[in-house]
Amino acid sequence: MKKLWLLSNSNSGSYDAALCARIGDTVAANGAAFDRSITLPDDDLPDRAEIEAAGVDILAILTGDGTINAMVNRLEGWGGQVLILPGGTMNLLSKALHGDEVAPLIVERTLNNHAHDTALPVVEGCGHRALVGVIAGPTAAWVDVREDMRALDIFSLAATVPGAIAQTFRGDMVRLAGQSEDYQAIYIQPVGDMLEAIGIRAQNAAELVQHGIAWLSGDFRKGPAEVLATGPVVTVECDSDIGLLVDGEKREGAHPCTFEAGKSRLRFIKTLPG
Repeated sequence: MKKLWLLSNSNSGSYDAALCARIGDTVAANGAAFDRSITLPDDDLPDRAEIEAAGVDILAILTGDGTINAMVNRLEGWGGQVLILPGGTMNLLSKALHGDEVAPLIVERTLNNHAHDTALPVVEGCGHRALVGVIAGPTAAWVDVREDMRALDIFSLAATVPGAIAQTFRGDMVRLAGQSEDYQAIYIQPVGDMLEAIGIRAQNAAELVQHGIAWLSGDFRKGPAEVLATGPVVTVECDSDIGLLVDGEKREGAHPCTFEAGKSRLRFIKTLPG
């Protein structure tokens, strides 16, 4: 009998206690042991030693990209399987592994051998690793606006919106090494064995509005953007230290900052064919 733990986050905008319960019922109905449900922030993130000691076979993660990234880093070297479920805003990882399927069906397919292991492409650089992607540049300040919107924190929005606008137009812009064009942000995402660099730029009020709406809707890539380069290595330059968002979490990077295409060293469950 396989043993499965579920990790979720009650602070996530898409958290659903009833869904977590349905996942547990699905696990039990398909002959596996639903051994433990871990709910952040009330519970601590488990580490590799704890999971190994408990004999966990599958860790299912029903959270956003930032928590997934943190958990994956803690599991480095673990021999079990990671099951990513749609528990965030865009669910890019879950869609890449399972399409648009709902969490209970993904769990059911996993436990009935309609799945296989895969390694995920990653972005590595400046001491960080991203499973979804890295945003480099001053426009990353819009993440504060998005978080305040999710929390319906009107008081904080009075400060974060002007701050994001100021950073977008006045912060030190970024560029790709070897190119002269500056951008408010460069988004770097893994695509197969390569990296794709996308330039994000708001040159006027209309484009700024587009950019802000894209951020608040959950997918900033729908704002003004253009593909700049594709290759195994991408270097971002700036005139000061580079602000980063790594899978949606704020980080700092030196300048220049070089990113390379890599592969995850954990076993991720994929229910899509191929």
